[in-house]
Amino acid sequence: MEFFINYAWPIYDCDNCGCRLTLHDTSAYDLLYAEAASCYRRYPELAGSMKAHFDRKDLKGLKAALSKSAKYRFIIEQVACEPAPARLLEIGCSCGHLTSCFILEGRSITGVDVSPRALGAAEQAFGRHFVLAGDASIKAEAPYDVIYHVGTIGCVAAPIAMTKELLGMLKPGGRLLFNAPNRDGCSVPDQLWFDSAPPPDVVTMFRPGFWQQNFGDVAVVKEQVAYESLQKSFLIGARKLTGWRWRKPLPISLGESERMSSPPPVYSDALWRNFDRLARRVGWDGLYRLAPPHPAEFGLFVQMQKR
Repeated sequence: MEFFINYAWPIYDCDNCGCRLTLHDTSAYDLLYAEAASCYRRYPELAGSMKAHFDRKDLKGLKAALSKSAKYRFIIEQVACEPAPARLLEIGCSCGHLTSCFILEGRSITGVDVSPRALGAAEQAFGRHFVLAGDASIKAEAPYDVIYHVGTIGCVAAPIAMTKELLGMLKPGGRLLFNAPNRDGCSVPDQLWFDSAPPPDVVTMFRPGFWQQNFGDVAVVKEQVAYESLQKSFLIGARKLTGWRWRKPLPISLGESERMSSPPPVYSDALWRNFDRLARRVGWDGLYRLAPPHPAEFGLFVQMQKR
């Protein structure tokens, strides 16, 4: 598959665990941060919005803004269950937008990322709470009470090894919290990947049950699947019912990744756009409830409590 120019890589399905995966490129993330029109521009923008709350010491407003996203709300709600002295480690902190919530709350927290560019922005905005991935201080400060990451596990070369390493840095009874790309979130026949986050960004999609299968012996594992809205589930179901199939997109440059890559247009695309607009405008609430719920692409929420 080649969503982005010069990133044409094979895609594999694992018969043992049900994951779908491709190759990993560590240099891609700093490139995405460097491109003004890339999909990663949303992280500096989000950090800027959180900084406005942070500077006003508006913790309630900061939490409310972050909680509009299910993945951030999940972490905020879970950390709220921890006592005030709990020590937190965030993996893949980006520009510090979520970290800022716990800094303002007075929590003991360290944010970690692979991108020096992102960490520089985080430190400038929220202070010296951030270190580069691989820094010796991360393990030296272990064990932690809570380690979490958001939108990260699908972007690493060795997710099982990383998860084992993070569990090893927890206290007994400590918790690892994260969300993962759910392969069941692929919405139409023949779909190879999520169009919203293709390689070289996300490089692994997981099946529900994967985490229990691989870590149930060393941790108490809870997996929760989030679902799309009734409206979106209805539109996905309608496409499946009429035989609409996924088509390979045309490659675009990494710098254009803010706009989603799409396949060459065909007549049916116009029909679906018009149907989508009509469904959203009319609000067929009764019909929406007839459609089976569809799993959200990144709505596989996982809790692991170290045994």
